[in-house]
Amino acid sequence: MNRYDHEEDFHAKDRKQFRKERKYLQTSDRSKFKKTDLKEKQPIDETLPRGRIVAIGGEGVWVEADGKRHLCSLKGLLKKEKMHAKNLVTVGDYVRFTEKAVIQVEPRYSILSRTDISGKKEQLIAANVDQAIIVVSLVEPPLKPALIDRYLIAAAKGNLHPIIVVNKVDLLHTSVEEQERYQEFLAAYEPLGFPILTLSTKTGAGIEALRSLMKDKISVIAGQSGVGKSSLLNAAFQFERKIGDLAEKTFKGTHTTTASELIPLPGGGYCIDTPGVRSFGVWNLTRDEVSTHFTDIATLAQHCHYPDCTHTAEPRCAVLKSLKEGKLPLLRYESYTTLLDEALGSADNRTKRKLES
Repeated sequence: MNRYDHEEDFHAKDRKQFRKERKYLQTSDRSKFKKTDLKEKQPIDETLPRGRIVAIGGEGVWVEADGKRHLCSLKGLLKKEKMHAKNLVTVGDYVRFTEKAVIQVEPRYSILSRTDISGKKEQLIAANVDQAIIVVSLVEPPLKPALIDRYLIAAAKGNLHPIIVVNKVDLLHTSVEEQERYQEFLAAYEPLGFPILTLSTKTGAGIEALRSLMKDKISVIAGQSGVGKSSLLNAAFQFERKIGDLAEKTFKGTHTTTASELIPLPGGGYCIDTPGVRSFGVWNLTRDEVSTHFTDIATLAQHCHYPDCTHTAEPRCAVLKSLKEGKLPLLRYESYTTLLDEALGSADNRTKRKLES
């Protein structure tokens, strides 16, 4: 359906803003990637040394093999394969390489990625890991259920087992409003079956449980800036990862981890501590993926009058009825509509801010 059904609606729209949004939608249209662009991958050359990418920095790609690290660049031909991916390799990738260059990337069994800041490309965060530890916090910065759902969907798309870790529970006493929101969050998310671990680096509560969950696993630690990802690793494994403060005006975290790195854990396992994000857009999000993720809403939707109901404004909608009656938590519905809006073609919040600037 045309975005502007009435001429007056079109002219009422700021023309400069409209042109920005139209350009974004055109350039981010993934249908433009034709099948002819998707070249067949060359067979893996098993005569080349095999290693794993453990870090990526400005100086190049660090590949570990047989206990040694090699600083490599990307082979020129490999760079030319870049299409709708922002980066071709990521921490955790198994590769075939020479002493100076990464030649081939082996197929991945799992991946965590997001939409890059342009909204046009997929940004790889980590590969070949077992679980995604989604770290959120209470009060500073406040709990954001919609951000959790983004990570949960990305984990499902990438074949990762998600674990929700709620940090800074020691701060609950400072905000009655946040206490209520936290209880609402638990009431809404615990029945969904996702593992939820609450802890505090200040009191040590839950740290031992976190260590146990990470033992002998390869974990990627992901979350918003300022939620305490590096602090958790320091408390659990006696690391000395750099820790940042929250910006006083915005209560948003500062980026202290500037690059991902595969870190061996005492007692077995590995972790990837990723840079914090201000927002997280799910790459190539579809309406079906949103519907599949929100199982509680999907159950209610079975009683909707229209089989293709979006649960936003349709009459005789069982989901809206349950929301009005208080049977469906508002925070779940708000998260659903935000992600549905993106799946149907709108930009995520980060890209919207870029368009408005």
